[in-house]
Amino acid sequence: MTDRVEYDWLSIIKLNIFAFRAAGLWPSADGYKPNFYFLRSITIIFIFGFIQTASQTFKLLTNLTDMQVVAGTAFMVISCWLMLMKMFSIASNIQTLRKLLTILDDEMFQVRSNEQIENIAPSVKTWKLAYNLISGSIACSVIFWTVDSFRRRRLPFISWYPYNTTGSPLYEITCVHQLSSLSFAAYININMDTFIAVFSLYAAAQFDILCDNLKNLQPEVFREGLVVCVKHHRAIVNFVKSYNTTFDSIILVQFFTSAASLGITMFLVVGVPPLSSDFFSFLFYANGVIIEIFIYCWFGNELQIKSGNVFVVAFESHWTEASSEAKRDLIFFMLRTQKFLKISALNLFDLTLENFLRILKTAYSYFALVSRYDK
Repeated sequence: MTDRVEYDWLSIIKLNIFAFRAAGLWPSADGYKPNFYFLRSITIIFIFGFIQTASQTFKLLTNLTDMQVVAGTAFMVISCWLMLMKMFSIASNIQTLRKLLTILDDEMFQVRSNEQIENIAPSVKTWKLAYNLISGSIACSVIFWTVDSFRRRRLPFISWYPYNTTGSPLYEITCVHQLSSLSFAAYININMDTFIAVFSLYAAAQFDILCDNLKNLQPEVFREGLVVCVKHHRAIVNFVKSYNTTFDSIILVQFFTSAASLGITMFLVVGVPPLSSDFFSFLFYANGVIIEIFIYCWFGNELQIKSGNVFVVAFESHWTEASSEAKRDLIFFMLRTQKFLKISALNLFDLTLENFLRILKTAYSYFALVSRYDK
């Protein structure tokens, strides 16, 4: 085993941490206390999260027989309530998340060579690409909504307010608040989704490191090195279980609501003039939702595949020149690694590319249902 090479795992998610701190989701190490940061967090979430969500929800519930209102508000109401749920989940599990991130600094989780850094680099690039694609899609959607709202002098979203929103300055104030709330929700949702998905990336990267360490075990110290690999594997398994337990319910709600949101958005896309501002705003929004689901499934699938590589690599190691005791220990280790690790949503389904396609089919079913009801 070679010496460790310094690698800053947190550098990957520095933008996520910055967003959480700005939104009030990343308090000091002591957690939330009755101080200025806590008051600021509650104020931001109430003004830019809860007010808009409540006004749209009230409008939706009081107009359930109006298909235009339902279709125009449901997709955003779903997204906003999901955002609040994810914010609560992250805030309530902040100490667990800090602990998981601290584990990455442990000696066992560090890379041992520059080659290992090169092995995990493609996964990191994929995650950053997905982050940029989601950000770009949602940013374009927000821009089109903003331009169209001021051009037509209408509110971006159908909502209920206890005052007349058509006259100045109440229209301008309400419009700016809606757009600010939309930008806040988009920014926080992007960072929360990519943050949750990055733990699958971390675990998959650890299996890359484990496989490389296992493959390069030297015969003269094979058993000692194998013990380290066994402990590393056990640590990765515990890391994945802790992460999955923290977010499994949120992932389940995320997938069902994303499928519903995507189906409704598809319905809205086909119901507006092609190449109009509404068309592009809904199209970019739908694209962002698809990438959002994809990043969960892609890295969940990567984790499953790479956890299964350990068994193969163990057989390819220099075990033929090891002692009988080391060979026996290797057999037990290989038996244990035959079980692939998976990220699941309350054990109802796993995050895989196969299930990603099923979610898209479910979204189409929602689209077909809404279209039939509209007729």
